[in-house]
Amino acid sequence: MAITAKDIASIFTGMDLGAEKIAGNFNKLLEENIGQDDQLDTLNNKTLQVGNFIGKDNPDLNNITMGAHNFGFWEDGKVPANSNWPKTMQGNVGWGWILQLGNGTGSKVQLICSTGGWMFMRIYAGTAWDKWTIVQTKYEQ
Repeated sequence: MAITAKDIASIFTGMDLGAEKIAGNFNKLLEENIGQDDQLDTLNNKTLQVGNFIGKDNPDLNNITMGAHNFGFWEDGKVPANSNWPKTMQGNVGWGWILQLGNGTGSKVQLICSTGGWMFMRIYAGTAWDKWTIVQTKYEQ
């Protein structure tokens, strides 16, 4: 049995209750699906690692691993100011996904897909991260 889009969406059920609720839903989905057709084992070991939740207790984007990471910041713990998050997000609430391709000191790319239709991208090349680029969005009519 494959994980469906409905399963993924269930992770965010009750997200207004905070990071703990999302993390609990995510862990429940993993528990229900690990071992079924080896799909999550294959996903985590051969394709794209599903990472840890990123929030007010671990907001450093310079030290995440390759993979897909969900994140959330609420009124009691907004995106930190003067941090390595996009300036547009700093001091605000928001949640979504961060995709990182690459690890270590080689080239890397991070893409943030956040609530409100925001998308940001940055590239690590050489010895440092470039500035965040806002990926323009246009809503459907």
